[in-house]
Amino acid sequence: MKKVLKFKPKNKKINRKKVFITFGISIVILLFAIAFVIYKTNENFRTFADKYILMKNVSEENVPIIDIDYESNTNIIPYGKYICILAENTLFEYNSSGKKEKEVKIEISNPIYDTENNYLVIGEKGNQKLYLINEDHIVWEKDIEGNLSKVTVNKNGYVSAIVTGTTHKSVIVIYDNSGNELFKSYLSNTIAVDACISPNNSELAYAEVNTSGTAVQSNIKVISISEAKEKNTEPKYTYSAPQNSLILRLKYQDKNQLVCMYENSIHILEQENDVEIMKLSEDDKKISFADIELNNNIFRAEEKSTGIFSADTVIEIKNVNNQKENIYTTKNVAKSITSGQNIIAINLGTEVEFIDTNGRLVKKYTSTQVVRDIVICNGLAGAIYRDKVELISL
Repeated sequence: MKKVLKFKPKNKKINRKKVFITFGISIVILLFAIAFVIYKTNENFRTFADKYILMKNVSEENVPIIDIDYESNTNIIPYGKYICILAENTLFEYNSSGKKEKEVKIEISNPIYDTENNYLVIGEKGNQKLYLINEDHIVWEKDIEGNLSKVTVNKNGYVSAIVTGTTHKSVIVIYDNSGNELFKSYLSNTIAVDACISPNNSELAYAEVNTSGTAVQSNIKVISISEAKEKNTEPKYTYSAPQNSLILRLKYQDKNQLVCMYENSIHILEQENDVEIMKLSEDDKKISFADIELNNNIFRAEEKSTGIFSADTVIEIKNVNNQKENIYTTKNVAKSITSGQNIIAINLGTEVEFIDTNGRLVKKYTSTQVVRDIVICNGLAGAIYRDKVELISL
């Protein structure tokens, strides 16, 4: 008969330190979760947290300043991580501390420009001078035949320039990032209002308007750049807008999606599909501002009355890839709205609220003077006054 061996279980020692640490972490996570819910749902707490905990409020007393003391006409240009001042035929580049870091000599006094990544294309409006700038040097410069009316650059430094004042109503000229002319597209019967090159350098899209008939007709045409270099400038796709629907702007997004802004709606154009994604004119709504300059997002601002002499501004932000919407409301009427990168700046006069594309407040800037305008670049914004630019880090 076999003996059954009995084992006496050992008493396990509880690691009290580990229990306390786990308990403490759980409490912290719970408190953060509760605070987040209160922050999202309670406006008074959110205002308190933004000001005293998250330190989102800044004022003119504690921001760097660029003094505008140039004798000639000045233009403020956001470029890369710099706020630039164009004056005296020189582009002065200032960093987030207000220190002048670089300067580039260019013969421009009345600029038209566009920026993408580290590239700035800038030309003399109604004249011939055109430059492509990268960081602190001129990549190339041109004297255009005709008068420049619009310029754009993509993230790789490919440039489109719309020219008037020739035997054609409009001419669109395309350059690569070395300044080589790739081709020209001639418009004899229509006026080009915008043009842009896809992020992969494969397509040129341009918007044209025909005003010769009894009704305005807007079209968007897409040309293959490789085919155009071989002298075939026939469009791959043509999108015709409804009559009297005036086109305002085009912009390629990251996935080569072409976004088109008309005066009454915003569309995504992909191959042969034209999909409206946002209305800019509705009978029961007062749409005050809209734009397509954000990265992969668009927005519109609606002014909603809250009383006889008061109104809110409601910002509706939509992602062009997944159509997700985010809403932000400010209890004031917007004087102007500027957008760029992933930031929307709502100018309320003596206050500016900066929000991101998720509809969250990033910074709130307060001034004793009325802000004339706002410019936005990478991680930095400039509040423009007559004699200075105040810098707000975002």
